[in-house]
Amino acid sequence: MKASKYNYIIPYGDKQYIFFNGITKRFFLVSDENVGKFKEIVDNPNTEVNISKYSFFLNRMKAEGFILEDEVDEMSLISEEFERQRTPSRYMLMVLPTYRCNLNCWYCVQEHRDVDITDEIARRIKTHIKKYLSSSGVKHFRLSWFGGEPLLAYERIREITEFSQSFCKGHSVEFSCDITTNGLLLSPDRIADLSSLGVLSYQITIDGCREKHNLVKRSEEGTAFDVAVNNVLGIVRNAPGAECILRINYSDKTLEPAQIMHDVNQLIPPEYRERITIAPYKIWQVEDSKIRYEKVVELNRIAHRKNYRIHPLCGSLCYADGVHYNCFFPNGRVGKCDNARMEDANGVLTDTGEIIWTLPNAFESHLALSNNSECVNCKYLPFCMGPCPAKRTDMLASSGKITCQYPEGDKERIVRDFILRYCKNRITQEQ
Repeated sequence: MKASKYNYIIPYGDKQYIFFNGITKRFFLVSDENVGKFKEIVDNPNTEVNISKYSFFLNRMKAEGFILEDEVDEMSLISEEFERQRTPSRYMLMVLPTYRCNLNCWYCVQEHRDVDITDEIARRIKTHIKKYLSSSGVKHFRLSWFGGEPLLAYERIREITEFSQSFCKGHSVEFSCDITTNGLLLSPDRIADLSSLGVLSYQITIDGCREKHNLVKRSEEGTAFDVAVNNVLGIVRNAPGAECILRINYSDKTLEPAQIMHDVNQLIPPEYRERITIAPYKIWQVEDSKIRYEKVVELNRIAHRKNYRIHPLCGSLCYADGVHYNCFFPNGRVGKCDNARMEDANGVLTDTGEIIWTLPNAFESHLALSNNSECVNCKYLPFCMGPCPAKRTDMLASSGKITCQYPEGDKERIVRDFILRYCKNRITQEQ
């Protein structure tokens, strides 16, 4: 037997440590007085003393992935997991029906313009859906609406969603649909209408507490925070079976856990909170070093105590890595990353519903596992999963190799903080 190469020991509070395995995502809390012995046994499972005295413990460590048989190749396990995530029996199609938006958030990566899906592009999308679902062998079709603000093109959403729902029903393909929106253009009638079309998952973003949110999202619809959160309530109250992710975009200046949850709780009665997932995400322009991640943990802890669901903080592949995934822009271009400029998308949707890629596709395989990647030798690989596809593409274009996505000297601290938050959230959920 041998110890896993992906075991991590991380301080947890004053007198405890977390033993964490990157592949299985299993972990244990160990007291400071026992941590040395714990590590010695795991690192040396074949000694006569350890086998005779700690056989039960060794068997448990083996079951949890901390100890392996000598012939086990962990890189193969990682590769298998990556491929499993890349090749689900599900086609996820993200569609941006418009590049317009009714807001102007300072951190948005898009250049909002007056560009909408035309009748011809809509026809091509429907032709593509029909052809792809008929030939790919996928069992589930997930239609995902994004933007811009997608609800500005509401009738186009209805048209394509209704077609997709009907086609899937007639061809024994499971159908699901989700939408990411700022929530300002929802109404009880629209929620009911979207539910009838199979839209049962919503992601709505707030930018901190009421005061901070309204500074970012200035709207003519009234108080933007109250409108958005009240529409979250409208979803879970009026759409049976629907779920809602309340995404909290935060920076070092807006991360105020108690105030955020206080303002949300004012509008969401306790009986509806278990259908709402709280999902904090750092605004990408803000450096990791500026964030006090204990505040993120505190935000999740408060949310959990108030009966909300907590979004799992665990490394995974970007959906853009999926074999059965495409993103359609309103101009008819096709890409893999919805954050890219639509003019830079390297695919074209033809009049027959096929996609022609005009440049080599850097998303064909998980290049973090290739020989020209630093990630292969990194002890945090199975948890981090390497750079996102867009970053990988940029790295290959500039240097011909994939390097660590984190700043020099910060990798260990950032990844360990990520693991710590993951473990703390799991512990909080189980309390």
